[in-house]
Amino acid sequence: MQISPELAQRIVDIIIPVVHRNVNLMDLRGQIIASGHPHRIGTVHMGARIAIEHGETIEIFPDEVARYPGALQGINMPIVRDERPVGVVGVFGDPPDVRATAQLVKMITELVLERETLQRESGANRRMREEFTQLLLLHEGGELPAAARRLARSVGFDVEPHRIVALFRTADDGRAAGGVASLAQAPLAESEDHLRRSGTLQPRDFVGTLEGTVAVLFAAAGPPDAALLARAHALRRDLARRSGLVVRAGVGGRAAPGGFPASFRQARFALARAGKRLPVRAIFEETLLADYLRERLMGGDGDSAAQPLVARIEVAFAKRPALRETVAALLAGNLDGSATAASLGIHRNTLAYRLRQFEDATGLAPARRFHDAVLAWIALGAGQMTTPKP
Repeated sequence: MQISPELAQRIVDIIIPVVHRNVNLMDLRGQIIASGHPHRIGTVHMGARIAIEHGETIEIFPDEVARYPGALQGINMPIVRDERPVGVVGVFGDPPDVRATAQLVKMITELVLERETLQRESGANRRMREEFTQLLLLHEGGELPAAARRLARSVGFDVEPHRIVALFRTADDGRAAGGVASLAQAPLAESEDHLRRSGTLQPRDFVGTLEGTVAVLFAAAGPPDAALLARAHALRRDLARRSGLVVRAGVGGRAAPGGFPASFRQARFALARAGKRLPVRAIFEETLLADYLRERLMGGDGDSAAQPLVARIEVAFAKRPALRETVAALLAGNLDGSATAASLGIHRNTLAYRLRQFEDATGLAPARRFHDAVLAWIALGAGQMTTPKP
């Protein structure tokens, strides 16, 4: 490890107000890289150079200063990381008076360096996990990319089991009390450890980050069930509590290793429909699944195939706005005429009249022909997707 001048000066600035003495930090060449006396930065400290060469503490008494060019009286102690010297810390003063202080300064310096190392490693690990998560969830084709297989062992990912993707994202635009702007910035390692100990996360589950969201790939021997959904709820609550953010979640379907992108798309669809009342949504909810399938049907060439029908329906709705509400209510009421009329607050005869108008304009009779109801339902959803939002 090499101590940067910026980090060294931060350490010195922290320590000097505590010990009320000048403190220097020297690199492996004995050059002062941080000091309470800025004019000494860049000069060579002979006491530090000897401390590095011999791997031992050098005490310089007032009458010995001339023997150590660039040095003043004080104690110079090697800073050790992983059993190797990485620099020297020097504390000004008569050695008998500052031995305990120098030992304290050395200990503080080594602790700060250890923390910096852990943070740097944590940041590198987070970046690697995010890159790996992208490979898992955003690739094209039906096979797990070779790059993902190469990285799998480094991040502790088992490539064999089928998995269910769950996405967790903040619903807040603002920051939490702790200054965390997104879940991807939150201290996930602590939360992950707690969740593994509690059993919410199981040994083969994987946690990563992607585009400001937390992505959890649950290892799944079977299709999604109530137990897995309960774990997703527990995970959402823990992330919300630890981050101070409002967190919502979406759960996709079960997929083989090469099919994780499909589960990811399903989870993203479910997440977009999570809200205050239902903070966790799952693609296997029947109403959500129906909407998802409708959207998929209208993707690709399905959209162009349905466009003439959608256009006829939109023209009918534009001429008679009440028809949109009527058809939507009929579909929502499971094609039950009495329930539809009641929900609209109209007479059954009025409902029948409107449906005849709809049939005349579009050729569809959703109350009498099931396939017409399916087409109307699909087209109604397509119209909602293409209508500009106010």
